[in-house]
Amino acid sequence: MEPSVAVYHSSRLYARAGWIATAGLAVCLLCGLRAPLAFIPGGFCALTAVVLFWIGARPVIRLGENQFNIGERAIAWREVREINSSRFMSPLVLRLKLTNGRRKWLIYPGEPERVAHLVAQLRKNSYLATFDGVAYRDFWTWASLAALPGDAPVSEQPVRMIAQDEEDEIERMYQKLKTVGHLDGRADSSQTSHED
Repeated sequence: MEPSVAVYHSSRLYARAGWIATAGLAVCLLCGLRAPLAFIPGGFCALTAVVLFWIGARPVIRLGENQFNIGERAIAWREVREINSSRFMSPLVLRLKLTNGRRKWLIYPGEPERVAHLVAQLRKNSYLATFDGVAYRDFWTWASLAALPGDAPVSEQPVRMIAQDEEDEIERMYQKLKTVGHLDGRADSSQTSHED
């Protein structure tokens, strides 16, 4: 592995929550000796503990200049074709599509600040990828527009899609359409020939 730019470790919060779920399991088992219905929440506590310990044991993510590592698995930045996010942001769950149709899940159980930093770094370095269907160049164009200072929020700031002279031509045609009722010159000549 090349010298790491950033290293992302799992948050210890998930392991702590797993131990709390294990303690809940123990309490439910003890209560289940007197009331068998207590085994039902005990099963939920056991399942929760297993999931939390599994999430907390996710491998370390290392980001370098030419590649990133998920545990021992190295992935070059040029291999990443798509980064699709899920509804989960803590833990972060991303679906990566790599070259040759390979797919990889990236699960990072970290603090919200570290999650945001990791997502930003992945988007910055994956120059051949799309992010939730938006191409790299378009994503950063819209991100730069969002960063523009202004009084109005970004959604209220107009984005100029055409040149000023084209906008003036469209406005002129619209005004002509409003006054005449149509823009086609042939309709004028056909009406006059029918009237003769």
